[in-house]
Amino acid sequence: MKNAKGLNMDYWLFWFASSLGMGASNILQYVLSLCVLDLTGSATLFASMLSIIIFPRLLLTPLAGVMADRVKKIRLMSLILLGEAAVLVIYFLIGQIADIGIALIYLLVIALEVGEIFYGGCEAAILPELVPEDRMKDAISISKVDDGIVHVAAPLIAALIYDNLSISAAFVVIAGLNFAAFLLQAFIRPKYEAEHADKIGKTSVFKEFLDGIRCIRSDRFLRGFIKVMPIVNAFFGATFSVSVAYLLRQTYNVDTWVYSAYCSVTAAMSMIVPLFAVPLVKKHPANKLFFAATLTIAIGIFLIGVCAVCGIYAVLPVMVSVVLITVFDCLTIAAAIPMQMTSAIMLQTGVEKSILGRVSAAMRMVGIVSAAIGEMIFGVLNDTTWVWLPIFIGSIGVAAASLLYRRVMPKTEQSVKPHEL
Repeated sequence: MKNAKGLNMDYWLFWFASSLGMGASNILQYVLSLCVLDLTGSATLFASMLSIIIFPRLLLTPLAGVMADRVKKIRLMSLILLGEAAVLVIYFLIGQIADIGIALIYLLVIALEVGEIFYGGCEAAILPELVPEDRMKDAISISKVDDGIVHVAAPLIAALIYDNLSISAAFVVIAGLNFAAFLLQAFIRPKYEAEHADKIGKTSVFKEFLDGIRCIRSDRFLRGFIKVMPIVNAFFGATFSVSVAYLLRQTYNVDTWVYSAYCSVTAAMSMIVPLFAVPLVKKHPANKLFFAATLTIAIGIFLIGVCAVCGIYAVLPVMVSVVLITVFDCLTIAAAIPMQMTSAIMLQTGVEKSILGRVSAAMRMVGIVSAAIGEMIFGVLNDTTWVWLPIFIGSIGVAAASLLYRRVMPKTEQSVKPHEL
Protein backbone atom coordinates (compact mmCIF):
# COMPACT_ATOMS: atom_id res chain seq x y z
CA MET A 1 0.00 0.00 0.00
CA LYS A 2 1.43 3.34 -1.08
CA ASN A 3 0.33 5.14 2.09
CA ALA A 4 2.22 2.63 4.25
CA LYS A 5 5.67 3.55 2.94
CA GLY A 6 7.80 5.47 5.40
CA LEU A 7 5.84 4.67 8.55
CA ASN A 8 8.24 3.66 11.32
CA MET A 9 8.63 0.42 13.29
CA ASP A 10 6.94 1.85 16.39
CA TYR A 11 3.80 2.47 14.35
CA TRP A 12 3.76 -1.05 12.93
CA LEU A 13 4.32 -2.63 16.35
CA PHE A 14 1.36 -0.62 17.58
CA TRP A 15 -0.65 -1.59 14.49
CA PHE A 16 -0.18 -5.32 15.14
CA ALA A 17 -0.67 -4.96 18.90
CA SER A 18 -3.83 -2.96 18.31
CA SER A 19 -5.11 -5.67 15.95
CA LEU A 20 -4.60 -8.37 18.57
CA GLY A 21 -6.05 -6.32 21.44
CA MET A 22 -9.03 -5.15 19.43
CA GLY A 23 -9.53 -8.68 18.13
CA ALA A 24 -9.63 -10.02 21.68
CA SER A 25 -12.19 -7.39 22.70
CA ASN A 26 -14.41 -7.97 19.66
CA ILE A 27 -14.32 -11.76 19.89
CA LEU A 28 -15.28 -11.59 23.56
CA GLN A 29 -18.08 -9.14 22.80
CA TYR A 30 -19.57 -11.45 20.15
CA VAL A 31 -19.23 -14.56 22.35
CA LEU A 32 -20.89 -12.86 25.32
CA SER A 33 -23.62 -11.35 23.12
CA LEU A 34 -24.50 -14.73 21.63
CA CYS A 35 -24.47 -16.28 25.10
CA VAL A 36 -26.79 -13.66 26.66
CA LEU A 37 -29.25 -13.73 23.75
CA ASP A 38 -29.41 -17.52 23.82
CA LEU A 39 -29.75 -17.70 27.61
CA THR A 40 -32.45 -15.04 27.97
CA GLY A 41 -34.07 -14.36 24.56
CA SER A 42 -34.69 -10.83 25.86
CA ALA A 43 -33.71 -7.73 23.89
CA THR A 44 -33.86 -5.68 27.10
CA LEU A 45 -31.39 -7.92 28.98
CA PHE A 46 -29.20 -8.11 25.88
CA ALA A 47 -29.20 -4.30 25.57
CA SER A 48 -28.52 -3.92 29.29
CA MET A 49 -25.32 -5.93 28.88
CA LEU A 50 -24.24 -3.56 26.11
CA SER A 51 -25.29 -0.39 27.93
CA ILE A 52 -24.13 -1.23 31.47
CA ILE A 53 -20.83 0.40 30.53
CA ILE A 54 -22.49 3.80 31.01
CA PHE A 55 -21.74 3.76 34.76
CA PRO A 56 -17.96 3.22 34.67
CA ARG A 57 -17.80 5.58 31.68
CA LEU A 58 -19.44 8.43 33.60
CA LEU A 59 -17.24 7.89 36.65
CA LEU A 60 -13.86 7.20 35.07
CA THR A 61 -13.69 8.90 31.66
CA PRO A 62 -12.57 12.27 33.10
CA LEU A 63 -9.77 10.53 35.02
CA ALA A 64 -8.79 8.46 31.96
CA GLY A 65 -8.49 11.55 29.75
CA VAL A 66 -6.30 13.34 32.29
CA MET A 67 -4.12 10.27 32.85
CA ALA A 68 -3.60 9.95 29.09
CA ASP A 69 -2.06 13.44 29.11
CA ARG A 70 -0.03 12.83 32.29
CA VAL A 71 1.53 9.39 31.92
CA LYS A 72 3.55 7.36 29.44
CA LYS A 73 0.71 6.15 27.25
CA ILE A 74 2.33 2.99 25.88
CA ARG A 75 3.35 1.86 29.36
CA LEU A 76 -0.19 2.25 30.73
CA MET A 77 -1.73 0.55 27.70
CA SER A 78 0.61 -2.43 28.08
CA LEU A 79 -0.27 -2.83 31.75
CA ILE A 80 -3.98 -2.71 30.95
CA LEU A 81 -3.62 -5.49 28.36
CA LEU A 82 -1.76 -7.61 30.90
CA GLY A 83 -4.40 -6.90 33.56
CA GLU A 84 -7.26 -7.85 31.21
CA ALA A 85 -5.50 -11.12 30.37
CA ALA A 86 -5.22 -11.87 34.09
CA VAL A 87 -8.95 -11.17 34.67
CA LEU A 88 -9.88 -13.57 31.86
CA VAL A 89 -7.64 -16.30 33.29
CA ILE A 90 -9.39 -15.85 36.66
CA TYR A 91 -12.76 -16.25 34.91
CA PHE A 92 -11.49 -19.42 33.24
CA LEU A 93 -10.63 -20.81 36.67
CA ILE A 94 -14.08 -19.82 37.99
CA GLY A 95 -15.62 -21.60 35.02
CA GLN A 96 -13.96 -24.84 36.08
CA ILE A 97 -15.88 -24.94 39.36
CA ALA A 98 -19.13 -23.06 38.59
CA ASP A 99 -21.40 -22.01 35.71
CA ILE A 100 -20.78 -18.59 34.17
CA GLY A 101 -24.23 -17.01 34.51
CA ILE A 102 -25.67 -13.63 33.58
CA ALA A 103 -24.51 -11.96 36.82
CA LEU A 104 -20.89 -13.06 36.28
CA ILE A 105 -21.04 -11.92 32.65
CA TYR A 106 -22.22 -8.47 33.76
CA LEU A 107 -19.36 -8.26 36.28
CA LEU A 108 -16.87 -9.24 33.59
CA VAL A 109 -18.20 -6.63 31.18
CA ILE A 110 -17.85 -3.93 33.86
CA ALA A 111 -14.35 -5.04 34.90
CA LEU A 112 -13.04 -5.12 31.33
CA GLU A 113 -14.77 -1.83 30.53
CA VAL A 114 -12.75 -0.12 33.27
CA GLY A 115 -9.60 -1.23 31.47
CA GLU A 116 -11.03 -0.19 28.09
CA ILE A 117 -11.77 3.31 29.40
CA PHE A 118 -8.15 3.95 30.36
CA TYR A 119 -6.80 2.11 27.31
CA GLY A 120 -9.05 4.12 24.99
CA GLY A 121 -8.00 7.38 26.61
CA CYS A 122 -4.39 6.64 25.73
CA GLU A 123 -5.12 5.11 22.32
CA ALA A 124 -7.04 8.19 21.17
CA ALA A 125 -3.95 10.33 21.75
CA ILE A 126 -1.07 7.96 20.93
CA LEU A 127 -0.61 8.35 17.17
CA PRO A 128 0.94 11.85 17.36
CA GLU A 129 3.65 10.30 19.57
CA LEU A 130 4.41 7.52 17.08
CA VAL A 131 4.43 9.29 13.70
CA PRO A 132 5.26 12.84 12.54
CA GLU A 133 2.37 15.16 11.80
CA ASP A 134 2.86 15.03 8.01
CA ARG A 135 2.17 11.26 8.06
CA MET A 136 -0.87 11.45 10.31
CA LYS A 137 -3.50 11.06 7.59
CA ASP A 138 -1.74 8.01 6.20
CA ALA A 139 -1.37 6.49 9.69
CA ILE A 140 -5.06 7.00 10.48
CA SER A 141 -6.25 5.61 7.14
CA ILE A 142 -4.10 2.47 7.58
CA SER A 143 -5.35 2.06 11.13
CA LYS A 144 -8.88 1.94 9.69
CA VAL A 145 -7.79 -1.02 7.55
CA ASP A 146 -6.56 -2.63 10.76
CA ASP A 147 -10.00 -2.05 12.27
CA GLY A 148 -11.64 -3.62 9.25
CA ILE A 149 -9.53 -6.79 9.36
CA VAL A 150 -10.40 -7.28 13.02
CA HIS A 151 -14.12 -6.64 12.51
CA VAL A 152 -14.23 -9.14 9.63
CA ALA A 153 -12.36 -11.91 11.43
CA ALA A 154 -13.82 -11.48 14.94
CA PRO A 155 -17.41 -12.71 14.27
CA LEU A 156 -16.20 -15.84 12.48
CA ILE A 157 -13.66 -16.65 15.19
CA ALA A 158 -16.32 -15.98 17.83
CA ALA A 159 -18.74 -18.35 16.08
CA LEU A 160 -16.05 -21.04 15.93
CA ILE A 161 -15.31 -20.58 19.64
CA TYR A 162 -18.97 -20.39 20.67
CA ASP A 163 -19.98 -23.53 18.77
CA ASN A 164 -16.96 -25.65 19.72
CA LEU A 165 -15.68 -24.46 23.10
CA SER A 166 -17.17 -23.62 26.46
CA ILE A 167 -17.41 -20.02 27.61
CA SER A 168 -14.61 -20.57 30.11
CA ALA A 169 -12.33 -22.02 27.41
CA ALA A 170 -13.03 -18.94 25.27
CA PHE A 171 -11.62 -16.81 28.09
CA VAL A 172 -8.23 -18.54 27.77
CA VAL A 173 -8.06 -17.95 24.00
CA ILE A 174 -8.92 -14.26 24.38
CA ALA A 175 -6.47 -13.86 27.28
CA GLY A 176 -3.75 -15.22 25.00
CA LEU A 177 -4.49 -12.55 22.38
CA ASN A 178 -4.28 -9.82 25.03
CA PHE A 179 -0.97 -11.18 26.30
CA ALA A 180 0.49 -11.25 22.77
CA ALA A 181 -0.57 -7.59 22.31
CA PHE A 182 1.13 -6.76 25.62
CA LEU A 183 4.40 -8.31 24.41
CA LEU A 184 4.35 -6.32 21.16
CA GLN A 185 3.66 -3.03 22.92
CA ALA A 186 6.56 -3.65 25.30
CA PHE A 187 8.96 -2.98 22.39
CA ILE A 188 7.49 0.40 21.37
CA ARG A 189 9.57 3.51 22.12
CA PRO A 190 7.61 6.68 21.11
CA LYS A 191 9.76 9.30 19.41
CA TYR A 192 7.39 12.28 19.44
CA GLU A 193 6.12 12.26 23.01
CA ALA A 194 4.23 15.24 24.40
CA GLU A 195 5.20 16.87 27.68
CA HIS A 196 3.99 14.96 30.71
CA ALA A 197 2.81 16.12 34.08
CA ASP A 198 6.28 16.46 35.57
CA LYS A 199 7.01 19.18 33.00
CA ILE A 200 3.67 20.95 32.68
CA GLY A 201 2.63 20.81 36.34
CA LYS A 202 -0.25 19.04 38.03
CA THR A 203 -3.70 20.33 38.87
CA SER A 204 -6.84 18.49 39.94
CA VAL A 205 -8.27 15.81 37.67
CA PHE A 206 -11.60 17.62 37.48
CA LYS A 207 -9.96 20.90 36.49
CA GLU A 208 -7.89 19.25 33.80
CA PHE A 209 -10.93 17.47 32.38
CA LEU A 210 -12.74 20.82 32.31
CA ASP A 211 -9.81 22.14 30.25
CA GLY A 212 -10.80 19.59 27.60
CA ILE A 213 -14.43 20.75 27.79
CA ARG A 214 -13.33 24.37 27.39
CA CYS A 215 -11.26 23.40 24.37
CA ILE A 216 -14.36 21.91 22.75
CA ARG A 217 -16.51 24.92 23.65
CA SER A 218 -14.00 27.37 22.19
CA ASP A 219 -13.89 25.68 18.78
CA ARG A 220 -16.88 26.11 16.49
CA PHE A 221 -16.47 22.79 14.70
CA LEU A 222 -16.10 20.74 17.88
CA ARG A 223 -18.90 22.65 19.58
CA GLY A 224 -21.32 21.83 16.78
CA PHE A 225 -20.09 18.27 16.42
CA ILE A 226 -20.62 17.40 20.09
CA LYS A 227 -24.24 18.58 19.86
CA VAL A 228 -25.02 16.21 17.00
CA MET A 229 -22.82 13.22 17.88
CA PRO A 230 -25.02 11.93 20.77
CA ILE A 231 -28.06 11.77 18.49
CA VAL A 232 -26.18 9.87 15.79
CA ASN A 233 -24.70 7.42 18.29
CA ALA A 234 -27.99 6.83 20.10
CA PHE A 235 -29.97 6.02 16.94
CA PHE A 236 -27.35 4.66 14.53
CA GLY A 237 -25.47 2.43 16.96
CA ALA A 238 -28.53 1.01 18.75
CA THR A 239 -30.30 0.18 15.49
CA PHE A 240 -27.60 -2.30 14.56
CA SER A 241 -26.21 -3.43 17.93
CA VAL A 242 -29.69 -4.17 19.36
CA SER A 243 -32.55 -4.12 16.83
CA VAL A 244 -30.91 -5.77 13.82
CA ALA A 245 -29.09 -8.29 16.05
CA TYR A 246 -32.37 -9.18 17.78
CA LEU A 247 -34.20 -9.41 14.45
CA LEU A 248 -31.69 -11.87 13.01
CA ARG A 249 -31.05 -14.05 16.06
CA GLN A 250 -34.48 -14.12 17.72
CA THR A 251 -37.15 -13.18 15.16
CA TYR A 252 -35.56 -14.79 12.09
CA ASN A 253 -33.81 -17.38 14.28
CA VAL A 254 -30.76 -17.61 12.00
CA ASP A 255 -27.99 -19.85 13.28
CA THR A 256 -24.66 -18.71 14.71
CA TRP A 257 -22.77 -19.06 11.43
CA VAL A 258 -25.30 -17.08 9.37
CA TYR A 259 -25.30 -14.29 11.94
CA SER A 260 -21.49 -14.31 12.10
CA ALA A 261 -21.27 -14.25 8.29
CA TYR A 262 -23.57 -11.20 8.25
CA CYS A 263 -21.31 -9.48 10.81
CA SER A 264 -18.15 -10.34 8.86
CA VAL A 265 -19.49 -9.25 5.47
CA THR A 266 -20.66 -5.91 6.82
CA ALA A 267 -17.41 -5.48 8.74
CA ALA A 268 -15.45 -6.07 5.52
CA MET A 269 -16.57 -2.61 4.46
CA SER A 270 -14.45 -1.24 7.33
CA MET A 271 -11.43 -2.81 5.63
CA ILE A 272 -12.24 -1.91 2.02
CA VAL A 273 -13.65 1.62 2.24
CA PRO A 274 -10.61 3.27 3.94
CA LEU A 275 -8.44 2.23 0.97
CA PHE A 276 -10.48 4.52 -1.26
CA ALA A 277 -11.68 7.10 1.25
CA VAL A 278 -8.47 9.12 1.75
CA PRO A 279 -8.83 11.14 -1.51
CA LEU A 280 -12.47 11.80 -0.62
CA VAL A 281 -11.55 13.00 2.87
CA LYS A 282 -8.78 15.24 1.50
CA LYS A 283 -10.96 16.73 -1.22
CA HIS A 284 -14.25 17.48 0.55
CA PRO A 285 -14.93 19.62 3.66
CA ALA A 286 -15.92 17.79 6.82
CA ASN A 287 -19.26 19.61 6.95
CA LYS A 288 -20.41 18.33 3.56
CA LEU A 289 -19.09 14.83 4.23
CA PHE A 290 -20.92 14.57 7.56
CA PHE A 291 -24.24 15.81 6.17
CA ALA A 292 -24.12 13.54 3.12
CA ALA A 293 -22.99 10.55 5.19
CA THR A 294 -25.70 10.83 7.85
CA LEU A 295 -28.40 11.32 5.22
CA THR A 296 -27.17 8.22 3.37
CA ILE A 297 -27.13 6.27 6.65
CA ALA A 298 -30.73 7.30 7.38
CA ILE A 299 -31.83 6.08 3.95
CA GLY A 300 -29.93 2.80 4.42
CA ILE A 301 -31.57 2.15 7.80
CA PHE A 302 -35.00 2.93 6.33
CA LEU A 303 -34.42 0.33 3.59
CA ILE A 304 -33.33 -2.20 6.24
CA GLY A 305 -36.64 -1.54 8.01
CA VAL A 306 -38.53 -2.25 4.78
CA CYS A 307 -36.62 -5.53 4.39
CA ALA A 308 -37.41 -6.46 7.99
CA VAL A 309 -41.15 -5.91 7.44
CA CYS A 310 -41.04 -7.98 4.24
CA GLY A 311 -39.22 -10.83 5.98
CA ILE A 312 -41.44 -10.87 9.09
CA TYR A 313 -44.71 -10.87 7.12
CA ALA A 314 -43.46 -13.39 4.51
CA VAL A 315 -43.44 -10.93 1.61
CA LEU A 316 -39.86 -12.11 1.07
CA PRO A 317 -38.16 -15.34 2.16
CA VAL A 318 -36.19 -14.85 5.38
CA MET A 319 -32.80 -15.51 3.76
CA VAL A 320 -33.55 -13.02 0.96
CA SER A 321 -34.39 -10.47 3.63
CA VAL A 322 -31.12 -11.25 5.44
CA VAL A 323 -29.13 -10.77 2.22
CA LEU A 324 -30.82 -7.43 1.48
CA ILE A 325 -30.31 -6.25 5.07
CA THR A 326 -26.63 -7.12 4.69
CA VAL A 327 -26.37 -5.09 1.47
CA PHE A 328 -28.01 -2.00 2.98
CA ASP A 329 -25.95 -2.37 6.16
CA CYS A 330 -22.83 -2.25 3.95
CA LEU A 331 -24.18 0.95 2.41
CA THR A 332 -24.49 2.61 5.82
CA ILE A 333 -20.97 1.54 6.82
CA ALA A 334 -19.54 2.84 3.53
CA ALA A 335 -21.14 6.20 4.29
CA ALA A 336 -20.00 6.30 7.92
CA ILE A 337 -16.28 5.59 7.47
CA PRO A 338 -15.23 8.78 5.59
CA MET A 339 -17.12 10.77 8.22
CA GLN A 340 -15.27 8.96 11.03
CA MET A 341 -11.89 9.43 9.32
CA THR A 342 -12.47 13.16 8.90
CA SER A 343 -13.36 13.56 12.57
CA ALA A 344 -10.32 11.55 13.70
CA ILE A 345 -7.91 13.49 11.47
CA MET A 346 -9.19 16.86 12.66
CA LEU A 347 -8.84 15.82 16.31
CA GLN A 348 -5.42 14.18 15.97
CA THR A 349 -3.84 17.00 13.97
CA GLY A 350 -5.68 20.06 15.26
CA VAL A 351 -5.59 19.74 19.04
CA GLU A 352 -2.39 20.15 21.04
CA LYS A 353 -0.77 16.89 22.11
CA SER A 354 -0.68 18.00 25.73
CA ILE A 355 -4.50 18.19 25.92
CA LEU A 356 -5.55 15.73 23.21
CA GLY A 357 -6.29 12.98 25.74
CA ARG A 358 -8.73 15.18 27.67
CA VAL A 359 -10.51 16.45 24.55
CA SER A 360 -10.78 12.92 23.12
CA ALA A 361 -12.02 11.59 26.48
CA ALA A 362 -14.79 14.21 26.66
CA MET A 363 -15.89 13.47 23.10
CA ARG A 364 -15.74 9.73 23.69
CA MET A 365 -17.69 9.94 26.97
CA VAL A 366 -20.55 11.82 25.34
CA GLY A 367 -20.59 9.39 22.43
CA ILE A 368 -20.53 6.19 24.47
CA VAL A 369 -23.03 7.36 27.09
CA SER A 370 -25.49 8.39 24.38
CA ALA A 371 -25.01 5.05 22.61
CA ALA A 372 -25.67 3.17 25.88
CA ILE A 373 -28.88 5.14 26.49
CA GLY A 374 -29.98 4.40 22.92
CA GLU A 375 -29.30 0.68 23.38
CA MET A 376 -31.44 0.50 26.51
CA ILE A 377 -34.33 2.36 24.86
CA PHE A 378 -34.14 0.19 21.75
CA GLY A 379 -33.96 -2.97 23.88
CA VAL A 380 -37.20 -2.07 25.63
CA LEU A 381 -38.81 -1.13 22.30
CA ASN A 382 -37.86 -4.47 20.78
CA ASP A 383 -39.46 -6.34 23.67
CA THR A 384 -42.64 -4.26 23.81
CA THR A 385 -43.43 -3.23 20.20
CA TRP A 386 -43.18 -4.61 16.68
CA VAL A 387 -39.62 -5.74 15.97
CA TRP A 388 -39.39 -3.58 12.85
CA LEU A 389 -40.57 -0.33 14.51
CA PRO A 390 -37.27 0.57 16.30
CA ILE A 391 -35.44 0.27 12.97
CA PHE A 392 -37.63 2.97 11.40
CA ILE A 393 -37.18 5.07 14.56
CA GLY A 394 -33.42 4.73 14.07
CA SER A 395 -33.74 6.05 10.51
CA ILE A 396 -35.77 9.06 11.63
CA GLY A 397 -33.29 9.83 14.44
CA VAL A 398 -30.24 9.80 12.14
CA ALA A 399 -32.06 11.95 9.57
CA ALA A 400 -32.89 14.46 12.31
CA ALA A 401 -29.22 14.52 13.36
CA SER A 402 -28.22 15.20 9.75
CA LEU A 403 -30.55 18.19 9.53
CA LEU A 404 -29.44 19.48 12.94
CA TYR A 405 -25.79 19.25 11.90
CA ARG A 406 -26.44 21.40 8.86
CA ARG A 407 -28.10 23.98 11.11
CA VAL A 408 -25.52 24.21 13.90
CA MET A 409 -22.25 23.82 11.96
CA PRO A 410 -20.34 26.70 10.32
CA LYS A 411 -21.27 27.32 6.69
CA THR A 412 -17.65 27.20 5.53
CA GLU A 413 -15.01 24.63 6.35
CA GLN A 414 -13.04 25.41 9.47
CA SER A 415 -10.00 23.59 10.73
CA VAL A 416 -9.61 22.82 14.39
CA LYS A 417 -6.87 25.08 15.71
CA PRO A 418 -4.56 24.30 18.62
CA HIS A 419 -5.83 25.82 21.84
CA GLU A 420 -4.01 27.61 24.58
CA LEU A 421 -5.46 26.94 28.01
